Amino acid sequence: MSQVVYITPIKESEPTRVDGIPQTQPYWIHPHLIQSTDPLKGRQFRASNLIPKGACLLVDRPYAIIPVVDDPETNENLVCSNPACNRRAPHHKGRYPCPNACIPDVVWCSDTCRHADQTRHGFECTWLKKYSEPIRAKWSEYDFGMLWIIVRLLATRHTTEMSDQSAFDSITESSPKQLKHSWEGIESLCGSHDTWSHEQVRQWTTFVKKYLQDSPVLPHGLGTDRVLHLICQEEANSFGLYPRETGIFSLLNPPVDRGKQFAAAVYPTAAIANHSCIPNIIHKPDDQGGMVFTASRDIQPGEECCIAYFDLTQYPDITSRREHLRKSFRFVCQCERCTSEEPQEEIIEWTAMPLVDI
Repeated sequence: MSQVVYITPIKESEPTRVDGIPQTQPYWIHPHLIQSTDPLKGRQFRASNLIPKGACLLVDRPYAIIPVVDDPETNENLVCSNPACNRRAPHHKGRYPCPNACIPDVVWCSDTCRHADQTRHGFECTWLKKYSEPIRAKWSEYDFGMLWIIVRLLATRHTTEMSDQSAFDSITESSPKQLKHSWEGIESLCGSHDTWSHEQVRQWTTFVKKYLQDSPVLPHGLGTDRVLHLICQEEANSFGLYPRETGIFSLLNPPVDRGKQFAAAVYPTAAIANHSCIPNIIHKPDDQGGMVFTASRDIQPGEECCIAYFDLTQYPDITSRREHLRKSFRFVCQCERCTSEEPQEEIIEWTAMPLVDI
């Protein structure tokens, strides 16, 4: 049976401040959005009742977020490193870099945010100073970003365990307790060694042994296998953050894409949503890095609530969509749009490949 999660709506109001840091939208899930399990897909969202077009379905705060920019020295899209803020930190409003000068990607939007984030950033600072340059030089910017977001997941866990309360409790005291925003939510994410190719897992194993071992540089207390499993989970569930909506299906002519990625994040609850090439949900980050789901049309009772894992404007035909999903997400899409666009003579052998979330 489906497990229903009910949360009382919170009325919009002026942003409050916690320790001088402005706060906006708390965690939120629509009372008609329920979590259930499908034999093939695993976890999924469904509508328990009619959800009208334009309704906000979910607001989920990131457990970990990193900036993704070409040149952090000049880029205006860096995000504040304090997880209680995560607002944009543009040059013209002033930026506060790391006092230890770890990497230029790490900034805060105010001295208040920098001071409040000392403990969490202290966990990652030495690691960034030691490994960021060699990883970027030997491997790739993508590999560095993947490893950094793993470190930030571990940093949030470390900070939370050192405190008597969740690091996010101060953000939203009315956070719904039914949702797994804590490390428990990260542990419940889909993704395992079997999701990925042997070659890919072997490379990640090398990364763990070389850069992510429990040590004075990174004192997380987890074994090699658990950190490797965490990479498998993160790669199957992380979201790219873009300035415009992802999942617009009724494409304009010419189509408008979602813009250039400025960050990547892991969301414990938003990751439950499965993919469809004709999604009924669009998603976009808010101004604090929260992932916001919105109904793009009326969603009928019992209908699965799906997002698009990628920008549909970039993959308009079934061949390109399926190839992208096979390569990046390790499954063959069998959504209504894909099955209707299959050539009549094409025979697709359906194998129960693991379905992953993004």
